[in-house]
Amino acid sequence: MSLGAAAGRVVIKIGTSSLMSEGRPDPAKLDALADAVVQLRADGVQPVLIASGAIAAGDALLLTPVGGQPAHSRQLAAAVGQAVLFDACRQALAHRGLLAAQILLTPPDLTHPEHRDSARTVVEESLASGLVPVVNENDAVMVRNNDVLAALLAAALGAARLVLLTDVPGLFESDPRRDADARLIPEVLAMTPEVERLAGLAAQGLGTGGMPAKLCAAWIASMAGVPTVIAGADSPDVVVRAVVGKPVGTLVHPRTPDREPDLGRLWRALGAPPAGRVVCRPEAVAAVRDGRPLTLGHSITVEGAFTADSVVDVLVPGQGVIARGRASTACDTITGMRHPTGTTVIHHVDYISFLEA
Repeated sequence: MSLGAAAGRVVIKIGTSSLMSEGRPDPAKLDALADAVVQLRADGVQPVLIASGAIAAGDALLLTPVGGQPAHSRQLAAAVGQAVLFDACRQALAHRGLLAAQILLTPPDLTHPEHRDSARTVVEESLASGLVPVVNENDAVMVRNNDVLAALLAAALGAARLVLLTDVPGLFESDPRRDADARLIPEVLAMTPEVERLAGLAAQGLGTGGMPAKLCAAWIASMAGVPTVIAGADSPDVVVRAVVGKPVGTLVHPRTPDREPDLGRLWRALGAPPAGRVVCRPEAVAAVRDGRPLTLGHSITVEGAFTADSVVDVLVPGQGVIARGRASTACDTITGMRHPTGTTVIHHVDYISFLEA
């Protein structure tokens, strides 16, 4: 199979439930992934793997499983399980004559300018040297999720495609585990809050992501100009089919960015599902168009409960959601209006506009 125009760098993320079985890396699943890597490389594609499962692997080995314990317990499990996960990936690739390079990153490594160039360089040098980069979130330092990390890395590398492999065949109009008639959405022309709401009933797997996290990743990749495929890891030849553009899963088309994407801004605004909404006056539209901060003077009320640093939507009645960003003010402050109306609710560098240019 010739990959033609798909040749280039691709980022492939496989989720915990699609890689692990009973707390251990599943050999059959790893073999399928490694075979796909061999085929892609033979056709001129440079795959970067992002493998989840360190926390699950460590949890299975610890005498006291972390389960739903606090973040520091999950960090400990990651510290134990990371070597197990990478060694399984390394062996699967080594059996096919490939050498793996382990790279542990956190979102700040890709969003802070002083770190981003270094992180990007080590991945690019790994590819140039014929290695297979195997990336994971450095969960021993920061427990978040690999879907968002994969999107940030795809954007930083200017990848031709981001592939998110999961335990469901793609994005559905309802939860396929509850609704036998649920319909797969094969194509999303543009990410919108309405599309995102389709993931509301998606079941959560063994990892820290689930479909909402994958749509956060799709938002980031889309805004950075990278197409995203969300597909079931068990689909035959799923990786190669997703990379070459064959029908599989859900394809999320990218927007064409006006300039080089600000990964820090994309991460702050889109790195988590919204925890609530700030309902604003019509004047907020002009503020967003002009790229100005949103203040208490723009606010009417809130929907939901959130703290400062939560991701929130900005809603103007009659116009829908016009922006999404990271709040700098908690919901009780907005509701109570206990501060001057000029107090910033969302800084101008912390939101993404959904208004048409």
